[in-house]
Amino acid sequence: MFLRGKPLLIALLLHLLVALLYWTLMPLGMTWYQDRFGFTSHGNVGLGIAQYALFVMFLGAQPLIAVLRPLSAKLLVLAIPLAFAFWMLMHNHPLRLLYFTVGPALLALAAIVASRHYASPRHAPRSTGAADA
Repeated sequence: MFLRGKPLLIALLLHLLVALLYWTLMPLGMTWYQDRFGFTSHGNVGLGIAQYALFVMFLGAQPLIAVLRPLSAKLLVLAIPLAFAFWMLMHNHPLRLLYFTVGPALLALAAIVASRHYASPRHAPRSTGAADA
């Protein structure tokens, strides 16, 4: 059910990188969009708590995604913050919905694919045969 050894270390490092990228790119992307196109919210709409909850849920899901072994479990854990984003932002803020779902999902899926690729038996260290002799 859970990863162990080198695959776990690789997955944790990749998902830590995803969390750091998300943490740095999210405010930069919001600032860039506001500078180019203006603020997207209406006057009395307070989405700060919802956006913060999405941010924390996605960051909190990364270690759990990293330690789980089955792909279906990883995708299920990833789907929870994405479903929360759909529920919170779909009706009134479709642009923010894309921003809070597509970017984080692609980052997390890239980390899942990369960790499964590097943890596969094809990338195990090859023996030179000297230890067998």
